[in-house]
Amino acid sequence: MRLSAHWKTMLQVIFLAFVHPGRQIWASARHSATGKSRQSLKTSMQPFLLAFGYPVAGEDVMRRVRAAQISHVLRLTPVMIAGNLINAAALAVVGLTILPSVYVLGWALLVVAVMAQMGLRWHKSGRYPIEQASAKVIARAVHHATILSALWAVVPIAALAVGDVQGIWIASIVTIGMICGGAFALATVPQAAFRWLVVLYTVSAVSLAVANIDQSWILIALLTSFAVIIVGSSTSTSWLFTSHFLSEGELRQRGDLIALMMNEIEDKDSDWFWETDIGGNLKNVSSRFVSASGRSVNSLQAMRLTDLAFSLSHPDAQDGYSALDEAITEITAFRDLEIGVDVDGEARWWAVSGTPAFDERGYFTGYRGVASDITEMKVANALVTQLAEQDALTGIGNRNWFLKQADLQLAAQLEKRANTLTLFLIDLDNFKVVNDTSGHAAGDDLLIQVAERFRSISEGRTLLARFGGDEFAAVGEFVSDQAAEVFANELVKVTRKPFKVGKREFAIGATVGFSRLRKTNSRVNDLMREADIALYKAKEGGRGQAIAFAEEMEREVRERRELEADLREAFETDGLTIEFQPIVEARSGRVVSSEVLVRWQHPTRGEVVPDVFIPIAEHAGLILPMGMWVLKKACKVAAQWPDLETVAVNLSAVQFMDPNLVETVSDVLMETGFSGERLVLEITESVFLKDIGSASEKLDGLRDMGIKIALDDFGTGYSSLLYLRNYNFDKIKIDKSFVDEIGEQSEGLAIIAAIIALAHNLGLEVTAEGVERQFQVDALRTLGCDTLQGYYFGRPDPNPMLIGEIRNEDWDDRAPSTAPEKRSAVEAARE
Repeated sequence: MRLSAHWKTMLQVIFLAFVHPGRQIWASARHSATGKSRQSLKTSMQPFLLAFGYPVAGEDVMRRVRAAQISHVLRLTPVMIAGNLINAAALAVVGLTILPSVYVLGWALLVVAVMAQMGLRWHKSGRYPIEQASAKVIARAVHHATILSALWAVVPIAALAVGDVQGIWIASIVTIGMICGGAFALATVPQAAFRWLVVLYTVSAVSLAVANIDQSWILIALLTSFAVIIVGSSTSTSWLFTSHFLSEGELRQRGDLIALMMNEIEDKDSDWFWETDIGGNLKNVSSRFVSASGRSVNSLQAMRLTDLAFSLSHPDAQDGYSALDEAITEITAFRDLEIGVDVDGEARWWAVSGTPAFDERGYFTGYRGVASDITEMKVANALVTQLAEQDALTGIGNRNWFLKQADLQLAAQLEKRANTLTLFLIDLDNFKVVNDTSGHAAGDDLLIQVAERFRSISEGRTLLARFGGDEFAAVGEFVSDQAAEVFANELVKVTRKPFKVGKREFAIGATVGFSRLRKTNSRVNDLMREADIALYKAKEGGRGQAIAFAEEMEREVRERRELEADLREAFETDGLTIEFQPIVEARSGRVVSSEVLVRWQHPTRGEVVPDVFIPIAEHAGLILPMGMWVLKKACKVAAQWPDLETVAVNLSAVQFMDPNLVETVSDVLMETGFSGERLVLEITESVFLKDIGSASEKLDGLRDMGIKIALDDFGTGYSSLLYLRNYNFDKIKIDKSFVDEIGEQSEGLAIIAAIIALAHNLGLEVTAEGVERQFQVDALRTLGCDTLQGYYFGRPDPNPMLIGEIRNEDWDDRAPSTAPEKRSAVEAARE
């Protein structure tokens, strides 16, 4: 109630209630409020205005408000009747001593008649409760209050007429009491209360004013103060009464809406309401509850909710039972607790929510709540969790699951201040060969067998996971470095035994890197990084072994990162150069080609060899732009030297895997104006290990531009002959390791002779790399090698014009070469 905000309006309403109860302030000519302000007034003071009968709500609401006002007055009617009769009897006894009896008895009979009428109305309202009332009912109440107050107004008039001082005091006291009692009884109908007050107050004040008694002003002042208090109290009471009635009505509407919603929910298959008594036993069991539980009503009402939660033997169900039992024991609310229930032998899962109920005295009376069947959702979530944490192929954990478990184990280790946790990373060796030669189905079969072997030695010792592809991981506690190394070697050893896939057997092997917890602030990511570094070192050392992480490896990685940063800077600032190494014809000694080599002169480290920085470039993602830069630079320079028949450029495996390789090479040739027929691209067997699917298509696309393809480092791989059969090459290059054996081991010379004979039979040109000594030249010419390359003929030079000045030899005085006299002879052999 904000009196200060609308005091003017309230005073106007109260004034009109005194002088003209049926009139409204906005119907008065003196009220000039606009429509908008009037609406705002109606909204903010609705309960107050409704109490005085103003139409600020719908007719239905107003009729119910009037009915509530009248009903409240009728409930007090017996008290009012008793008070009126007692006061009338007392005044009649006193009045008979000072007034004619006929007047006194006549007045008393009128009071009794009015009280009889009130009694009849009260009795009728008990039989027929008033639910709605029109404005006429309020008007009758005002009229009735006018009549009754007029009867009581006779008392002070009669006392003044007699002039007896004692009678006047008695009349004043009784009148003040009747004013207070009647006004408070009629307070919910302020118009009637004010009419009662104004009649009695006016008559009493006038009577006291004209009476010839001492200090009558004291009684008038008291009477006035009571009247003011009564006006304020009646106004406040009627206002509060109407506010409470409207609030109760709104609550009833909300309750009806909630009940409707509850009924709708109850009709659904997945939700139902439940209720317990103070002892926890279920009661008021609904049909939906009966259907969901698979039990009868009598059976459920003899059970507690915790009995249902205890009916299923499952670890998750036991956790739910414990949580439910604890909440009910402590009489606390709970929400979406998952419990397991045995329903006709089937495991069902419910989500239950409940709130303790209390009576008006604050005593606990039981629980009220809702439950729903979440079995399907729980099964779906379990499946999602399984898919999210389990490797679909092997059935062991996946990377996400592994990292979570490793985090838990690491936290337990740090809490115990232990350092036995060890993390292993495992890579299978030569696994791609299985996929390439026998298909992915065979590869999947092999991975399943590998996982089973790893599981057999890991069970009870470590947690095992597959990260993807041929990568596995394990984590566990080992009391010493030696124990961890023994386990790592077991992982390697178990893969050495051949795997039978279909009718074939494959020997693959494995490489392991592992790291043990050593620092108290280590995280799983630190152990993963260290194990990965150790795995890299193991692969670098020849695969098929297990290596533990060591601090010096960290330093090597740090140096590698520094070198990577320097390489990136060198590439961006033209710090790289290319050189041309001559390739000579074995028959004549004439320079017919050159191999382009990329060089890096580090400002502090000096020359960094390609074997060091090329892998770094591949790892850093620089190899594609660097490789294209080398190709473009070589073609641009060689285009200015037409005497050089061909120029050979190396392609790394990463470059060859680029899906845009053919288009990129074509763009370079067009940009530089270099003929594709003068370009030789050298690739190694590693290309086919990584990109066997599209290798043939790419090779054909390059050859369509006239580009020649050379298989570099021939003889060092395990399947060189397989690639010669499956792909079209123009030449092969014998690896330097075989040339180095000339003159030292007869086996090396025999291998070279076999390679040359094979290549010529297939119509391929043969180049020997790493020729550094004269007897090697003589031997290779005798064996029929086509072209030779090595420091014997000159070192690489940035200027291709200078590589023609090779060591001048008298080739005619030497043993004649058995190489084909012309290239056309080689091509004819191929045809």
